[in-house]
Amino acid sequence: MKILATIWRKIKTLNLGLYVLFSLMVYLGSTTAFFFEKYSLIDVGLLKTEWEHVTDARAKGASYKPAEDVQKRIFKPLNLTKQVTYRRVEGKLERQETYNAAEGIGGFYFLLLLVWLWPLYRHRFSARPQNMARIESRIIHLPLVIFVLGWLIAAQRYFVKVAVYSEQYGTASGRVQTVFVVSALLFGAFVSYLNLELTGLYIRRYIARPFFMENNPYGVKHGFAVSLTLRYALMMFSLAMVPLLLALYVPVFSNYDLFARLAATRGQGWDWTLPYEHMRVLIPILIIACLTGMILVFQAVSVVLYRYNVQVPVSALVRRMKAVAAGDFSCKTSVLYADELGQLKGHFNQMLDGLVERDHIKDTFGRYVSLEIAEKIMKSGRVNLAGEEIQATVLFSDIRGFTPLSEKLPPVELIRFLNEYFTYITRPITDNRGVINKFMGDAVMAIFSPVFGVADHQTAALKAALGMRAALREFNAQGRYPEVFFGVGVHSGPLVAGNVGTTERLEYTVLGDTVNVASRIESQTKTAATQILLSEATVLGLDRSGFPDVNFKACPPVLMKGKSKPMVLYTVEAAGG
Repeated sequence: MKILATIWRKIKTLNLGLYVLFSLMVYLGSTTAFFFEKYSLIDVGLLKTEWEHVTDARAKGASYKPAEDVQKRIFKPLNLTKQVTYRRVEGKLERQETYNAAEGIGGFYFLLLLVWLWPLYRHRFSARPQNMARIESRIIHLPLVIFVLGWLIAAQRYFVKVAVYSEQYGTASGRVQTVFVVSALLFGAFVSYLNLELTGLYIRRYIARPFFMENNPYGVKHGFAVSLTLRYALMMFSLAMVPLLLALYVPVFSNYDLFARLAATRGQGWDWTLPYEHMRVLIPILIIACLTGMILVFQAVSVVLYRYNVQVPVSALVRRMKAVAAGDFSCKTSVLYADELGQLKGHFNQMLDGLVERDHIKDTFGRYVSLEIAEKIMKSGRVNLAGEEIQATVLFSDIRGFTPLSEKLPPVELIRFLNEYFTYITRPITDNRGVINKFMGDAVMAIFSPVFGVADHQTAALKAALGMRAALREFNAQGRYPEVFFGVGVHSGPLVAGNVGTTERLEYTVLGDTVNVASRIESQTKTAATQILLSEATVLGLDRSGFPDVNFKACPPVLMKGKSKPMVLYTVEAAGG
């Protein structure tokens, strides 16, 4: 049973239902076209003669049955796969069967479908990795391929029909070729549209859905798509225009000889007696032609109106959605009605308001912590809000002699000074993808970690420190405030990152010995009479070749508060300075 279940699963993955549906649509179209051709090619003259024989026989009280060969001549049956003939050879009657070009044509189209879906089959049955983009393209374009195949079969049927007819009955006349053209149009219209809708439904449910649910189920798909307007136009053409034209075609074709005579007299001077004699035939056809023309115009107008009432608003909404995906939130759409489109537009605007509010919250939140932390807290994704251990480099910066400076400046001026100072020295931190964790009076604490997208966090922290030193020179060069000096301490090691506080008030921060040591290293810049000090842990994680213009000078070991062993710190000076 297990083997049978496995075999059944393998058979299901072949999507045999696709080929069954395609065959069914072709069969229905062929059946319709066959009856249309058969009864359009009736030999009306021979039928009339035989009917007169039947009438005369009944009038005389006798019976009359047309001969079998006469019946065949009346209906002109066409066998597209096999032609049976009898030949007398050496006095004996031999039966011969000949096959024409239509034989095996169904298998050829099945082979085309199989070739088109071959990448999907290889993906299902092969353990080797496949080109997923190619498979996606094949699935997206499969309804279009089946639609085109329907019209290819229609064209093939026309040429084969003409060839077979010519072989059996002689050269096909214009009247006969007209029958085959209309038959091909009828076949192509119904088969292509039914395949697009019914077979397309099977493709979406049993081919596209299983594949895309495993591979990018929510992403935007790319490829040629049958638009709403084109789908509506195909529906109108297949289910409305073609039947309407057939309603006009039948009476015109039934009086083919009359219209041929009218066309013949047109070049020799118009004979008014001919249309007058056939007024009972021409007037109904003329009325039907006028009504058909009017309805066709209305149907064409309905396609245009459908485009402007449905397709254009939907396409505009799609463009706005693309703009929102690109970050443009200023693209609301007007809501004028309460129908489905109005509901769609209204809910789109509500969604846009929510995104704008969320972006505003994130931006505002980011001004108090950092955009990186704000995004992680709002997404609750990679960062464990209950606390997680991370590897990071901590940078502390503090203004020296800030207390005397603050006593000289009025409170408003002091705030202005700090804001301008922080504007200068925090830019190098953000440029190097550092996260500003907090401002503590005149001090800044920043974190560089792979968790926030900085793999080489020691290098990024040193670049930020050097940039801060250059930024401080620019700030002092303005001369608006007394000259400012600062110290920067940098240390690398493990940290615990998470939320600290109560359920009502939380602060995302980092804790651990690494933070405390970084703060004390910054304090040592006063003793070492330098602006930047690095711990040995930070220096060991650096690639010094990336800083050819910097000298790293080891200071005498220093015993930090709370430490049992002295630490070696490094000053950072410009080479040759």
